[in-house]
Amino acid sequence: MFLYARHWKIVVVFCLAITLLAGCTGEDKSELPPLPKDGSGTIRILFGNEEQFMSEYGNAFHVKYPEIEFEILPTRELFKSLGKDGDYYQNFIEFIKNKQLDVVMLAQSDYEHLASVGILYPIESLIKDEKYPIDDFHPGVIDLLREKGGNTLYGVAAQFQSSALFYNAELFKEYGVDPPRHKMSVQEMLELAEQFPSKSNSDKDRTYGFHSEYMSPSQMLLLLAEMSNLQIVDPTADKIVMDSEAWKSIFVSYAELVKEKKTNLIKSNDDMRPGQGFAQGNVAMTIGNSYMIAQIENAHRYSQDGEKKKGFEWGMVTVPVDPANPDESPMVQLGSIFAIPKDSLNKNAAWEFVKFSAGPEMARINGRASSKLTTRTKYQQEIAGKSPEAFTLLKPGSNARALYKTLSKNKVSDEFFSAFHNKLDESIMAVADGKKSPEQAYEQLLPELQKQLDIDKNKREDKKAEK
Repeated sequence: MFLYARHWKIVVVFCLAITLLAGCTGEDKSELPPLPKDGSGTIRILFGNEEQFMSEYGNAFHVKYPEIEFEILPTRELFKSLGKDGDYYQNFIEFIKNKQLDVVMLAQSDYEHLASVGILYPIESLIKDEKYPIDDFHPGVIDLLREKGGNTLYGVAAQFQSSALFYNAELFKEYGVDPPRHKMSVQEMLELAEQFPSKSNSDKDRTYGFHSEYMSPSQMLLLLAEMSNLQIVDPTADKIVMDSEAWKSIFVSYAELVKEKKTNLIKSNDDMRPGQGFAQGNVAMTIGNSYMIAQIENAHRYSQDGEKKKGFEWGMVTVPVDPANPDESPMVQLGSIFAIPKDSLNKNAAWEFVKFSAGPEMARINGRASSKLTTRTKYQQEIAGKSPEAFTLLKPGSNARALYKTLSKNKVSDEFFSAFHNKLDESIMAVADGKKSPEQAYEQLLPELQKQLDIDKNKREDKKAEK
């Protein structure tokens, strides 16, 4: 296995060398000064760790620019500098300046904030002057980066994260249920799950219509709400806004599945290990990312009880969407956004790396990897012999993590969020235990959540008064 992986990397680097060396003599102009004649330079970059960086980007980059050196500052150094208290972004900005970073790899939310406070260097004119190709990026990627940059482009994304709705084609055929399709609503997915009877009293042998894998009931409900573009609090975090037909429909439908044991129930003390869910073959549907594919393929090779499992026919479609915005999803988010701090002393070398990181050459490499999704999706190859369309059909949603942004913006405490999860879990458990109907649980939940939010609001106001 390791020998094969090593051979694959050698082939990729050899092919890449031919491609790059054939095209590195361009005459495009740029507002940045050119590299020294010997092509030398140094880039200080914030990344996970040096070994990972060189494996994913550095070695391939050195084929084209062998004289440019990297100084990798592991992200653990950033986190060490943040401390438990203080402003996260202020500390982040100070870290960038103190370490004189030339390139930073950012999550979508970090990119948005750093761009808004003028820390990043705009690259729109560089792209225009050098005719850097951006037309073949996944639909919505460049638009979203511009939107998050205040209508200016400050970075490019090499990869994106996406999830899909996986389904067991054999179970759908056995029970005579029409298989899921692209762009269903959350409610439609839950109604499909309802059609699978739970024949066994044993959790091990039961057929589930839907499986939450590692998620508790509260986590699952929040995921369903996020895919439906539903919020739990208003923009000022003063009021619980779950008293809607859309919220009630999702809560009741999900609680019914739990009550009828057509979906699994994860408790806080459960030992949930990989391979206990969809990959075992007795689950109709689940939501997962591309790593789910490896779990499915390995489940029949490495079983928990020592018995060899039989593989099964499976498929995947897009995650459920908000019918009002059927072409995008908050489950599709940009990752590995590389940007240049405006105070970088090596902008020329940094720009060469940034445009390479998300360029066609790297896209060809990332497109071959089953665990990665390249933002230039025309280079994305089949995954386990299946079309990647379920991952690539939807655009990134501009409202990703909207719930958490609202809570953070209004400085809602972690205590509230913890209480919120506990109340949701308790409500679903009351339905599972037959103590309440789904409708009763929902109606009684809302005032309890509002009470918790009021407590938190009063604490926030007291802190403001103290200042």
